[in-house]
Amino acid sequence: MRIPHKYVVVFLVFLFTCGCIYAFNVWHQQRRVKEPLAETLLQIEGVGDVELINDGRKETEVCIVLDAVDNLPKTYNRIEEALSSAYKKDSYIITLTDNRDPYLESVYTKIHFALMEGERMGNYGAMSKEVFRQLEQEKDLKNYNLWVDQKRIYLLLATSKSNLYEVIPVKYSIGVGQVA
Repeated sequence: MRIPHKYVVVFLVFLFTCGCIYAFNVWHQQRRVKEPLAETLLQIEGVGDVELINDGRKETEVCIVLDAVDNLPKTYNRIEEALSSAYKKDSYIITLTDNRDPYLESVYTKIHFALMEGERMGNYGAMSKEVFRQLEQEKDLKNYNLWVDQKRIYLLLATSKSNLYEVIPVKYSIGVGQVA
């Protein structure tokens, strides 16, 4: 059985049309959304590099390399504002990259339990006291800070050569005897 010539032509035109639409969408996404967004993010103080990754997943991963930052919540919120102007809510994931070293990792490990307890229990005052008590014992830290807002806990640890940034989402939990 032989396929008529006109069906082959229609099929090729269909493939060509689909290819053109796909190529246009890729071009549009790259030139009209990703590049201007990356430029906007790079203008935020402390942002060293930006990479937007969408591997066919539902969410776009936004990889941000942070240089030295004094006010992590302010920087993070500015990043989030720029992203929310380009993407729908919950359609992106922010991944921060810093230049942490083994010393900063060990300090973070020491205070990690206090941070997690504060996040789970909501006792931010006690968390802050415990974290600062432990950090005051570290002589090699040049700078450290802890912030809490309604959405996240922000931690900054810095030596003269390295920085560690952690952003921990706050999940509100209801304990015994509390009213929702």
